[in-house]
Amino acid sequence: MPLALKKRLPEYEFYREFNNTARSFKTLLCFSLNRENKTLWDLWGYTYNDPCQSHAESIVLKEIERFFKENHPDTVQKYKLTLYMSFSPCYKCCESLANFLKSEERIDLHIKASKLYFSQNSSNQKGLQQLKHQGVSIKVMDKEDFQDCFYLFVNELKQFEGWPDLDKMSVEYSAALEAILNQCETNTDLGNVSADIAALESSPLHADPTGHFDNLTPDNNNRDRPSESETPQKCSIKDGCVGSSKGVKRKLSFED
Repeated sequence: MPLALKKRLPEYEFYREFNNTARSFKTLLCFSLNRENKTLWDLWGYTYNDPCQSHAESIVLKEIERFFKENHPDTVQKYKLTLYMSFSPCYKCCESLANFLKSEERIDLHIKASKLYFSQNSSNQKGLQQLKHQGVSIKVMDKEDFQDCFYLFVNELKQFEGWPDLDKMSVEYSAALEAILNQCETNTDLGNVSADIAALESSPLHADPTGHFDNLTPDNNNRDRPSESETPQKCSIKDGCVGSSKGVKRKLSFED
């Protein structure tokens, strides 16, 4: 599976997939799992969706289940799971996350998404509402979140460089997400998303000679079909712990 544990995310992949002003052809997910009130991460890494097999969220959930099974942690101990995602979860992944949280009540889930995945799709909307109902924290990434993600998963020695219209699109996506999450409470029509979001959601994902994306529509939920899968690159860094300005630490295990 395309899963990189305790590995740095290549910088160019971060900027390509997390850019909230451009469409992407796959989902990139950076995750961390740590015990409540502990700054050291127990498990962390990044993954992409596995073409025609597994969504990125499912890959991470399986790894967390494996981690719990092998380490036999105290079932009373609370954990915080943070997901930085290039796209918000589709309705199927919302269901998977919701079912996982029902079986693992010790986990407090926080989702931070760069872009909304087909925000006008009613099934995707209901999936996000279900997660909110279960107490999941869901937000659209703003500049500070992009900075944190870059620092924690890419390179803590370099400065994050924003792109044109980052703040503008973050505000528009945030407004769309707020409308979705509050719809079930206010029982009001969502109305139309902004012209910028609509343009991104209706534009071609990427040039693809196979033509896999010719008929992709919001209801296809077919984000598991990139032109080809990529093998995560590895960096050569000595083992140790790296801490952020916010006190976050993680165990590193980089290989050549």
